[in-house]
Amino acid sequence: MSISSSIPVLLGDGNAELRSEGEALLLRRPREEVRIPLAAVARVRAEGRDVTVELTAPAEAEAVSYRIEDVSRAAAGVFADAVNGALPDRAAGEEPVDGSTLVTVTVLGGPEAEEDEQAEEEKAEAALIWAPLAFGLPPVVLSAVVGFAGKDLDRAVAVLMLGFVAGAFGFLAWLALWSAWSDWYLPRHGITVEADPVLIEGRGTYAYTDATGRLRPVGAGDKARGETIRVAYHPRKPQRAVPHKGTGSLVGTLIGGVVLLALAALPCWGAVALALPAFG
Repeated sequence: MSISSSIPVLLGDGNAELRSEGEALLLRRPREEVRIPLAAVARVRAEGRDVTVELTAPAEAEAVSYRIEDVSRAAAGVFADAVNGALPDRAAGEEPVDGSTLVTVTVLGGPEAEEDEQAEEEKAEAALIWAPLAFGLPPVVLSAVVGFAGKDLDRAVAVLMLGFVAGAFGFLAWLALWSAWSDWYLPRHGITVEADPVLIEGRGTYAYTDATGRLRPVGAGDKARGETIRVAYHPRKPQRAVPHKGTGSLVGTLIGGVVLLALAALPCWGAVALALPAFG
């Protein structure tokens, strides 16, 4: 059954667009176009201003899903109801096919898309370089001001040492909290796929295939243990994926980040308290 063109077009965050085209759904993003046949769709869920297209999957297999966010709430409900009502009938007891094998992904932009991805990777590398400087520069500036304004070299050195300790703990806290956020957000709002153990440059790790068909390593910190794992990545940033982790691991990372933040606050308070008399 085809879907009438009267079904609303969903316009979402990041210039994403989801529309019906005959016997398929068409999801367009700035860098790719995903064609999803209705035969590959298990159901469409509308959750407020977000719409998720869940694909069919064999029993005990992880179903792939595509999500568009920040669409019209009214249009989301109409779209989901119309698509669900138009899905082809399936025989009782019939084993569902792997819907991801029916999906066609077309990369848009050619070399420009590759350049954009390289730019994203360069930004991520730059963030790792500049973040330590952002946490380490304030202690240097504060100690220099104390040394010149208060003319107290010993106090300036003490402020510098305390400031460096606070900056180190602050940087570690930032890494932990950012990791906890990614571990929570991507499995819920990204694309989940399976990653298999592979050998890259003589080192065992995991690799997954993104929506464009490109094989990508999971990350330097994930050593292969022999079994397949599930990972999730952002649709617009497929070069970075995080493994699915249990609630205990997520809570542990979050608690660790909060503890590190508290440890950063103590020497930070000490450095400020030590520096104040120099301005009196």
